[in-house]
Amino acid sequence: MKNGRDKKGFVNQIKIFEAFAGIGSQYLALKNIASKKGWQIKSVGYIEWFVNAIVAYELLHNNFEKLEKETFKDIDNVCVSFDSKTPALNKSKLVNSNLGYLLNKSNVVSKNLFDISKVDYQSIPKNIDIFTYSFPCQDLSHQGKQKGMNQENKTRSSLLWEVKRLLSDMNKKLNISELPKYLLMENVVAIKNKKHIQEYKKWIEELENLNYVSYEYELDSKNFNVPQSRKRIFLLSIRKDFKNKINFEFDKNLNNKVNKNYLPLSTIVSNDLPYDDSLIKYNLSSFKQINNTNKASLINYTNFNSENYVYDVNFCGPTLTASGALSRIKLYFENKKIRYMTAEESFLYMGFNKQDYLKIKKHNILSDRQLIFIMGNSIVVNVLEAIFSTLKFEGDDKHE
Repeated sequence: MKNGRDKKGFVNQIKIFEAFAGIGSQYLALKNIASKKGWQIKSVGYIEWFVNAIVAYELLHNNFEKLEKETFKDIDNVCVSFDSKTPALNKSKLVNSNLGYLLNKSNVVSKNLFDISKVDYQSIPKNIDIFTYSFPCQDLSHQGKQKGMNQENKTRSSLLWEVKRLLSDMNKKLNISELPKYLLMENVVAIKNKKHIQEYKKWIEELENLNYVSYEYELDSKNFNVPQSRKRIFLLSIRKDFKNKINFEFDKNLNNKVNKNYLPLSTIVSNDLPYDDSLIKYNLSSFKQINNTNKASLINYTNFNSENYVYDVNFCGPTLTASGALSRIKLYFENKKIRYMTAEESFLYMGFNKQDYLKIKKHNILSDRQLIFIMGNSIVVNVLEAIFSTLKFEGDDKHE
């Protein structure tokens, strides 16, 4: 953390590093609250191997007026993915292309380290203020195969233990004051299911051994001025010596400081877009209110219940996912008008704004389907803002 002054008074420079960064919702959330907190936010690097997410991250957080075409300079040495799941075998898309150009920028300018399994602790900057790690949820979630996060299973969710490797090496080789002050994990609530709970508890114990004390939040985005019912686990950890130094206490009332006046989908969706005639022809079951959503089923549409659901825009909506039926959310308007949620609406649904969407969309590199996939894997910005607002740093009391 570096201190300075601007025209408004005292400013703390807060340094963030994001592992499993995705589109960088954590970085965005910090920038959104920076002025109010008297902070100046600086990203000191991130780790992301999914090409589409890297593209979205770079376009969102940097101002590109024009994109050049380049070949990715580390094309033969760096492991990246085109589907977020498996390593890319054919990297021809990264030759003399906008993708190659943006991946080069991500590495040289934004300090993207790409593949966490290949990252050495010495590549992680010292004196990070906030280190985030929203590791893959596919092997934990109900929609996934529930393979778990056991280190020996080598699943995508077991990449969590790469974070442990990095923090352990830093703990052994560096001065304690050079380790990240705060850590923030985000994942699905299924991490606490019977099948995964022991590994989760083991992780919290590992953090304790690494001199971090942790507090868990289970938060639903519908309580944070977003019309989406999306429950997630957030594990906030603080380095013990830093906690004592600044007399930090976890805000255990964060769950109670929420907005119970839930916003409806109608606050973020447009009434002016064309409806889908292929959906309108089906009859509907009766609507049923569940968890502040109001849904009905298209009768004889498919054999998959979740694919049949339509959601009343006068209520909250369901959890947006990267794939499956809830990546294709069907919106129900008055007079039996139905259509799918658009890519732009998916950004608003996750707490981003229209300008965030347009910064990415204007370059026409990522399709609407690809953008919705990225949003389904992201974190609701409003919830992150609420958590980050509870953090405390030396010098905060000097902000005018």
